[in-house]
Amino acid sequence: MKSAFGGNKKLIVNIVGLLILFFAFAGTSFAVTYSTSVRLQQPSTPTNKDTFNITFVALDTNPSQVVTVQCQKKGPGDADFVNFGSPITLSNGGNTDNCQTSSGILNQNATYQFRVIANGSSNPTSNTVSVDFNNSTPGTPVNYNKEKPDNCTYKISFRTANDSGKTIKVVLYRSTDTNFSVDSGHQVNTLSIGSDTDGSMTDNVSPNCNTTYYYVIRAFDVYGNGSGVVGDSSVTTTTVNPTTTTSGAAQGAIPVGGTGGGQVLGEGTKAAEKGVLGTESAKPSPSVASRPPAKISQNPVAQSANWVFTHKKISLLVLVVLGAIAFYLYRRFGKRVE
Repeated sequence: MKSAFGGNKKLIVNIVGLLILFFAFAGTSFAVTYSTSVRLQQPSTPTNKDTFNITFVALDTNPSQVVTVQCQKKGPGDADFVNFGSPITLSNGGNTDNCQTSSGILNQNATYQFRVIANGSSNPTSNTVSVDFNNSTPGTPVNYNKEKPDNCTYKISFRTANDSGKTIKVVLYRSTDTNFSVDSGHQVNTLSIGSDTDGSMTDNVSPNCNTTYYYVIRAFDVYGNGSGVVGDSSVTTTTVNPTTTTSGAAQGAIPVGGTGGGQVLGEGTKAAEKGVLGTESAKPSPSVASRPPAKISQNPVAQSANWVFTHKKISLLVLVVLGAIAFYLYRRFGKRVE
């Protein structure tokens, strides 16, 4: 009889050991590793605007963790990144917000770098974005001349300023009044052209061929800065600089549009500009709901216990079965030993 019990003694001991481990870890709490992540959105560049928003998203895997973010910049006079603005406190678990620039931050025509540092469960530094800023104006075109080669067509000729390559295009505006605003509502043509170059643009006014039109032109650079206005001597204009929005929206020059043909003298027609100068496609910001779940520590015992607590019904069934087996073996072989 003793030999029968001895052959199953090891099995009984293993089962009892498993039960002891199970109950030992049942009341144990396992450490969860939380982390913070942060991402910065690329603003529009190049730009002539010194005030704009730089959007960021900072998330924490701990939904009850307060997250703060500090904006930083590195300009031409900075040896390293320096803080600007006050720390921004986000809601628990993180959220999205903006770093706000100003003329005090972008105070030179140069390339600036921006980043943010988040403080939460961890202290990550975001990606770095660069913005090319310049608000100096190109030269005003010269040698303006207006002709009417036929009853329904006006031809405007000029020469761009010798401004060391700043000029990249000239825009043509018209009105039936001698007093009008130089804005997108009066724009009728645009021509891609460089500095110190002869150019011309035509405007077909059909079917209003007997109407008198007045014209002015203005040069622009890659940043969206506009030159002075030159045109018909009888015209009085109000200059409206192109307006922009921030957080990934287009910044800089006015959209290409209008009718009629434009060409550089002796070169033929150049290709139309592609969209708005300085436009940067906006990137979707990650959702707060999409943040990654908390990571459980990689200790094997902790992983096993975590499985037990996330599969309670199966664990209880296994416990009952093991208990029944232990009881059966004890009743059957334990008495024989006695």
